[in-house]
Amino acid sequence: MASLGFHLLLLLLGTSAVLTSKTPKSKVVKCAVCRSLMTELHSSISQVDPRKKIDVGSYRIDADGKQKLSSVKYAGSELHMMELLESVCESMKDYAQARHKETGRLEAIKLVVNGGMNPRFSEYEMVQDPDLNKGLEFHCNTLVEEYEDELVAHFRENAESDVENLQETFCYEVSNVCTGIKDEL
Repeated sequence: MASLGFHLLLLLLGTSAVLTSKTPKSKVVKCAVCRSLMTELHSSISQVDPRKKIDVGSYRIDADGKQKLSSVKYAGSELHMMELLESVCESMKDYAQARHKETGRLEAIKLVVNGGMNPRFSEYEMVQDPDLNKGLEFHCNTLVEEYEDELVAHFRENAESDVENLQETFCYEVSNVCTGIKDEL
């Protein structure tokens, strides 16, 4: 008889979980991290001298004994992106989960900007994270591993885009990480 009560309790709990079908917190956090990843990559690319060039091409030598090389901008090049993707997620240690006071949107915000506290800090309510925001770096690493080729292609094709456009196109359209997110916790 006790077993029947236990199964009934499990059934009720399962039903209530289905009825309150909120987006899993990890998916909301992953979306926030995706947007912050776009911001970090955009910022890193924009800090490179636009005149810096690298030679790319084939190592093959043609019939005349010459190599076919061309010079391309380093900022946002495949080489530059691969270098950035190796270390960009370490920057997530400087981020925290916060909810925007006006929009209610969960974001991963940078705590320190240009050596001082983030000037937009007062616009947010901090979200307590029992993992001390280690999940932000984890989600970042997961995104980079899953979408490495897409990230490189996205920044190559959208090199001149602003950060909001990069976030929208990559996080919602390319990776679908943010599709269906209502920023709820």
